[in-house]
Amino acid sequence: MDIWRELLRVLADTRVSGIIVSVVLITGLGYVLTAGRVFSDRFEKEISRLVLVAAVPALSFNSFMQPLDIRALLQGMTLIAWGFVLYAVLLVISPLAYWRVSSADQRRILGIITTFGSTTVFGIPIVGAVYGARGVIYASLFNIAYRILLYTYVYIRMSKQQVTLRQMMKILVNPIVVATLLGLGCWLFQPLTPHVIVGQHLVAFYRIDQTAPWLYQPLQYLASLAAPLSWLLVGCALGSRLSPTEILTDRLAWYYGALKSFMVPAVCLSSVEACQLVGIGQVSLTGIAAIALLMCSPTSTIPVVYSVNYHQYPLMTAKCSIVSNITSIMALPVWLVVLNLIRVGG
Repeated sequence: MDIWRELLRVLADTRVSGIIVSVVLITGLGYVLTAGRVFSDRFEKEISRLVLVAAVPALSFNSFMQPLDIRALLQGMTLIAWGFVLYAVLLVISPLAYWRVSSADQRRILGIITTFGSTTVFGIPIVGAVYGARGVIYASLFNIAYRILLYTYVYIRMSKQQVTLRQMMKILVNPIVVATLLGLGCWLFQPLTPHVIVGQHLVAFYRIDQTAPWLYQPLQYLASLAAPLSWLLVGCALGSRLSPTEILTDRLAWYYGALKSFMVPAVCLSSVEACQLVGIGQVSLTGIAAIALLMCSPTSTIPVVYSVNYHQYPLMTAKCSIVSNITSIMALPVWLVVLNLIRVGG
């Protein structure tokens, strides 16, 4: 079958297989080194600060250093709206799926990590491998809501800060929030700013990936630290207190993994398709595929880092993160088959 040949091609792509293997090996390294007392408890805390203050802001800002495709933006405006709607709805309904968990605070954390997946380092490369450059553009537009909510709302909730004027100002100067909003503004206002000639192309003067590569490259080095250090932190959290048996036999983690990798994409896909039938929020087939594959990504590393840094059930989120990597790999062929059927039917 063509779909199975396509599936094998995707899994053989070094970007996809490299991500999967990297998650497993780097997390395992963190577990082994912490369990073997090579890393101390202080190491885990300091590395989490490095990720939040330097690596993630660089990753967030650099992701917006790309051309503004007007045609893609016109179709992508709908995807931007869908991003805000779906993430907001999931934040409300996801905690309800854990009704058997007695702690309301724990249900809230589970709802957050159910809603936000590792779209940057897992979902988008897979979308690109299957649907090419246009798929990456649509995935990036849909991901705008993800970035804004993850670095603002989730930060507020996970850090348990009181929402006062003083605290809002503190949040706004958070490096992650500043980098995200600055990058988004730079991306959107490219047509309105002075341009310079680079090679044979006109680009906005602040597109440092083209006009100042000497400045862009250091940010890229910092950005490249975000994912591996986050995976290392997950392994450190596990290695300090848990054994592999405790991880793989945790029923809550497996329940979470099934919801994250199968139910969340199903809810999002069915919602978009239902609205398509009545003429609301029309999205192309590539856009629909981007939504489904992003939402079946494993746990985002950022909420896990937050949970470690702010002591919000770090063991639970770490176990869920590990299991979700397994369930996401299991879910990938299922969603590729479903999306292929939708494409054929459409």
